Amino acid sequence: MVALGDTSNLNRAAEGLGISQPAASKLLKELEDGLGVTLFERQARGVVPTDYGEALIRHARRMLTSLDDAFAEVSALRDGHRGQVAIGTILSPCADLLPAVIRRARQAYPALEISVRTGSSRDLMADLEAGELDVLVARFFAQSQHVGLRFEPLHNERLCVCARPGRAAGRWSLERLRQADWVLPPSGSVLRQEFDDLFRGVGLSPPGRVVNAENLLMVTTLLEGCDMLTVLPRDVLAHYARYGMLEPVALEEGVEEALNRKLMAYGIVTRDETLLSPAARAVLGLLRQTAGLSARGS
Repeated sequence: MVALGDTSNLNRAAEGLGISQPAASKLLKELEDGLGVTLFERQARGVVPTDYGEALIRHARRMLTSLDDAFAEVSALRDGHRGQVAIGTILSPCADLLPAVIRRARQAYPALEISVRTGSSRDLMADLEAGELDVLVARFFAQSQHVGLRFEPLHNERLCVCARPGRAAGRWSLERLRQADWVLPPSGSVLRQEFDDLFRGVGLSPPGRVVNAENLLMVTTLLEGCDMLTVLPRDVLAHYARYGMLEPVALEEGVEEALNRKLMAYGIVTRDETLLSPAARAVLGLLRQTAGLSARGS
């Protein structure tokens, strides 16, 4: 119908469709017989659509446009240009790595929907295995239930003690730190375990005046309004220090080294990549590329 409407000629319409003129005439007659109306008037110079033909041509054009859109969407899904991708991450990658990945993804795949979930490595690994996440940037715990997961190490982050500017003058000893007020991740998190081990390793009990908080907005708000300390990854502290919100606390020699002595590296954690959607594979590729660029630049 569209070809006839464009050409007004059965021969040219048939050529455009790659069929013979008799075949095109037969198709038109079958369509007219099926509808019980005349779609085109045959004239000496070709065919002219009737009112019925004009209506059918209009709808046929819409159908072709819709079909083109459907093919384009399927192709975009196949190539990873559309779809949804869920990323899980611990805190440090939120400072530089993941924003860079998302910027590149927005440039390459503007129709892609990306969601980011933050949390502890253990919780995120459970979400990954439950199929709620496509890829993680976290620490890997090689436990018996974590079967079929792949870990690609990226970075050994450094932890720092920090406070609001002007809060913590001088160099702080372990005993002085133990007497301070803190806002810290809950017990059971990797960061909290390293913090508590800092004191237990020299025979001291960990600080007792602690507010447990995971939400970073809550942490920074408490630090701004209270005489409290916290522990953050160095990359995260650097972000807040740029805006004059936080600064590192000077520690006595050996304290920061002890805090970071046993901290394991974080990296990319994935399931079987053949199970990932094209969109998730595309973002995973950008994550690997960006992490490689970051490593070379650092």
